[in-house]
Amino acid sequence: MVYDLVIIGGGAAGLFAASNIEVHSGLILEKTGQIGTKLLMSGAGQCNITHAGDIKDYITHYGSNGKKIRSCLYKHNNLELIEFLHRNDIETITREDGKVFPKSMKASDVLNMMIEKAKINGFTVKLNSPVEVLMPHISDDSANLWEIVTNRENYLAKRVIIASGGCSYPTTGSDGNFFKVLSEGLGVEITKLYPSLSPVNVYDYGFAELSGISFPHCQLSLWRDGRKLSAASDDALLLTHTNFSGPLVLNHSRYMRTGDTIKFNYIYPVDYAEALKKITTAMKKNKSSVSNVVSTLFNLPRSFARELCTLSQDKPKAIARKLTEDTYTVKSTGGFDTAMATSGGVSLKEISSKTMELKKCLGIYVIGECLDVDGDTGGYNLQFAYSSAMAVSDALKSI
Repeated sequence: MVYDLVIIGGGAAGLFAASNIEVHSGLILEKTGQIGTKLLMSGAGQCNITHAGDIKDYITHYGSNGKKIRSCLYKHNNLELIEFLHRNDIETITREDGKVFPKSMKASDVLNMMIEKAKINGFTVKLNSPVEVLMPHISDDSANLWEIVTNRENYLAKRVIIASGGCSYPTTGSDGNFFKVLSEGLGVEITKLYPSLSPVNVYDYGFAELSGISFPHCQLSLWRDGRKLSAASDDALLLTHTNFSGPLVLNHSRYMRTGDTIKFNYIYPVDYAEALKKITTAMKKNKSSVSNVVSTLFNLPRSFARELCTLSQDKPKAIARKLTEDTYTVKSTGGFDTAMATSGGVSLKEISSKTMELKKCLGIYVIGECLDVDGDTGGYNLQFAYSSAMAVSDALKSI
């Protein structure tokens, strides 16, 4: 049997494609015993599926490659994704922070809907079917077919969508092994792979006892070899038992390497000079403890203010420095087992940005996290999974 379309990977991107492309004969090959595992994990099981706001504001949320995926994001934007859900009886809600969820707050509702849509569109699913080889099929006729070799069977397809994911959460099947199939078998360039959206471990982390405290508006700056590389600001920082986390750290982790220096400003946009002036003035007028003065002055949790003042020996200059330039050396970022996404993947130079088709392997399309695209936390990665899947849907409709 020759399939019209075979989708390699039964995650969010593959299911977005299958639920939006009608075929006579379609097949989804899933490496594990269950499809949609990472989708079920998204948003702590509540499925933060996209983000509200103007799609033009999305570009900065995909690192250096954001501009390169602008066309598919603009054409198949967040409003279209929300409409797709509504059209299929999945109502949505938007939180104050802009994150969009199914109204039921159940990722399983979104997954089950797409599975049903895929079946209606002509797709069957083969579980426990890791793809080991993807190659052109050699035959006597003029048909351009692709041969897909799994651990059980071989399949022939007119077209193939690769939605195999990255390397994050490898126990879900997204372990990065398929990149070797692409690079060695088809000569596709794979950019260097790093964990993304991961917590950051630092040397001399001193806030284990303050786990759970968060700061809604902080600044993080990243330094390497004494040179400032970047800064991210006005985002939330979370203290955990072992490390720094929260959107501020997660979104910037893609750039961090062992040995880098990171600096936190917990009271952004107040800088060192302004903080010192405020502390000095307030201490002259207030006989309360230094930590109470600092807590009240900058609206900080009292336990954090106490710890910070203790570390600074109640000295105003040291307190102001700690508040605005708290400095740490990166010990490590979380590995792929804890990272929410993968930085790196199939180079965007390898595909057409309009159709997601491999330039050197016509009939093969790459979508979602398998590409060298990683978004910030907040629904941006699922939005790209949808947008890239719909770009292929457009391409196949025009054939």
